Amino acid sequence: MYWGMGAYGRKKKLTAPRSVVVKPFEKRRATFYVPKNALTMKEWLKHIQLIYNNQKIDYIEFSDDSHEFDIDDIKEVFGNITDVYIENTGCFTFNQMILEKFFPIEKLFIKNSSFQNSKIPESILSQNFLRLDIGVIDDDETITMTLDDLLLLNSKVANIENLQMTPKHFNKFIKLWQKGSNPRLEYLSIGYPNVEGSRDFDNILNGIKYNKFRSSENMFQSAGLLEPEVIDGMNIHRYDGTKATIGFGRDNWSMAVWMDHCIA
Repeated sequence: MYWGMGAYGRKKKLTAPRSVVVKPFEKRRATFYVPKNALTMKEWLKHIQLIYNNQKIDYIEFSDDSHEFDIDDIKEVFGNITDVYIENTGCFTFNQMILEKFFPIEKLFIKNSSFQNSKIPESILSQNFLRLDIGVIDDDETITMTLDDLLLLNSKVANIENLQMTPKHFNKFIKLWQKGSNPRLEYLSIGYPNVEGSRDFDNILNGIKYNKFRSSENMFQSAGLLEPEVIDGMNIHRYDGTKATIGFGRDNWSMAVWMDHCIA
């Protein structure tokens, strides 16, 4: 699609497209050229949604040079979208505007580099998202967070990739969860580089009482997960009796909290 320059703020406006590219999943894309287009961008969107009988936009992604566009114009065309991806748009202020314009957001996908000094604001960590993803699998960018940052997490599901943190801090986090921290957390997955196998796993569970668990009957589900999962690992308990299962992968560990509604 082609864009024109907006009049105010030197921002590009979403003008009527000269061509439209439609690419259904797992199918060849179709390109339509419109020599005499009388439809606006918003009208084209509604037209395509009608053709494919799909009124919902699953997510919106902001990436390279997105900051050149008028955020109010984008919101006007695409409306309320609850799943938002923010990558390297080229402007920290624009990234903050995305969060404000599309509030409330249910699922947020971000990177450290999306924010000033590669520091994710506390106001984002403490929001009650259904799901918060920080970092990207197989990305060279490492995520820097502190133990206090982890304790601020208020999402039901949190996924953090390439996190630079020691097993000692993970151990402290789990112990603080047992004492009542992060009460909304249902599922946490952390990928971290330089794993030293069973030695790290022993350090993460150091001083924590647990028993081995295999999910033979129940599956774990959460509104922030795409589908129920089989959970195996080590069972631990919070002070109020709530059970959680700690699982270890090749380069990650996870914690599933078995709240009543999480049993599939």
